[in-house]
Amino acid sequence: MTVPLGAALAMLAVGFVGVLAGRNLLKTLVGIELTSKAALVIFAATDAASQGIVVLLILVDAIVVAVVMAMAVAVYRQYDTLDLDAMGAMSW
Repeated sequence: MTVPLGAALAMLAVGFVGVLAGRNLLKTLVGIELTSKAALVIFAATDAASQGIVVLLILVDAIVVAVVMAMAVAVYRQYDTLDLDAMGAMSW
């Protein structure tokens, strides 16, 4: 196994743990982003011709993160919490 694949698999594992164990919205978002970036690293490490596509996907992913962070700010302003369990108990 090469070094980029090993690092990507470690990032993938940390991302999954962050998603599954996180109760905070921002921690869950960071876990999702780590998982996404690990998938992109694996994609780039296995196919050298796909590096241009990976750069495009990173740019699209950055836009998605900006939108999700704006949504997290809106949720925090409305509910005064980022705890996912507390938000799940609230009624609309």
